[in-house]
Amino acid sequence: MRFIKLLLLGGITLLVVLTAFSFLFPSHLRIGRTINIAAPREKVYAAIGDLRAWQHWNEFIRATPLTGQVFSTPSSGIGASLRSDQLLLTITATAPDSIRLDWKQPKGKAFTEAYNLVQIQPDSLTVQWWFDFHFRWYPWEKLGLLVYDKKLGPVMEESLGELKRYIENSP
Repeated sequence: MRFIKLLLLGGITLLVVLTAFSFLFPSHLRIGRTINIAAPREKVYAAIGDLRAWQHWNEFIRATPLTGQVFSTPSSGIGASLRSDQLLLTITATAPDSIRLDWKQPKGKAFTEAYNLVQIQPDSLTVQWWFDFHFRWYPWEKLGLLVYDKKLGPVMEESLGELKRYIENSP
């Protein structure tokens, strides 16, 4: 009986410590990557703004077996969407230099993605890509943010490299 009390007290203490430790982490996380592409703004904007074109460069879409894919008509502009059994992706805002999307997963997870196009040099365009995540106070969510950049960063970098190749090699 003593052993069970000690085990129970230890478990409760661990949970309290993890919860307190998780309050040191922010409840908002932004993961971003950037690349320069030697192409006109219109060409880059068209590749990013058309959800059907994502199959050519976006590793989140290419590498994930999305079953039951349905693209809206049209597949670009505000309200355009990609719906599958695993994901709902919707363009929520557009401007000449940016595109914003919402991602919703069936288990209720939702986050925001955006692309900013910045013309710094006359012969290239800088593409900034970021994801915004908001976490509740739950310790397992906040402690989980420690691995988000490690998981998403390399896929974002590979996707931006594919975007650059796709745009610079297409007529």
